[in-house]
Amino acid sequence: MKTKIFLILFCLLMLPMVLADTETYAVNKDIELKFTCSVDGQIPTDATFNITINYPNGSIFINNSATTPLGNGMFNYNTQFKETGLYKSQMFCYDGTDKFLNTGYYEITPTGIKQTSILDNPILLILGLLGIVIVIFAIATGNPFMGFIGSVLFILLGVYTMIYGFNNVTDMYTRGVAMTFIGIGIFIMFASAYDWVFGGEDD
Repeated sequence: MKTKIFLILFCLLMLPMVLADTETYAVNKDIELKFTCSVDGQIPTDATFNITINYPNGSIFINNSATTPLGNGMFNYNTQFKETGLYKSQMFCYDGTDKFLNTGYYEITPTGIKQTSILDNPILLILGLLGIVIVIFAIATGNPFMGFIGSVLFILLGVYTMIYGFNNVTDMYTRGVAMTFIGIGIFIMFASAYDWVFGGEDD
């Protein structure tokens, strides 16, 4: 009964999640951020452009740093994001007399690919569904070997979630879920091994 409750919880955890509409980049990769300084639809001739970017936890990543002018109101800034998550940016365009503020977001993922649903991640989906099906089959038939196979899939699911998270977002929540997958996989593995060796039955 407890095993079935765990499986239901896993299914709820794997429901699709939707992320904010942002620019998406890969973690630990050299990135060129590009900006346009425009005031009321016009490009100032002597404009400057500074940016401030906050880590997902709110602390400062880039503090009011000047960008490089490229001409025609275009600017760039080269950087490298060291953590995954959603970064908030504030962009300050100076036209010589006034300062104009714009706010944006950067979504940093392990691969640089934005996913809007767990359905976009076939590996996570296959490992999860296959593990659940095999474990349910093992419980229904009393087959410890299939239970062992299912436990391995859950452990692989946990390791994959630890690295890539959900929808390419890794944080304390996804790591906690990953450890839960691994822990349940280990529990099922030992239970299956015990039943396999000693021929125990779940009363």
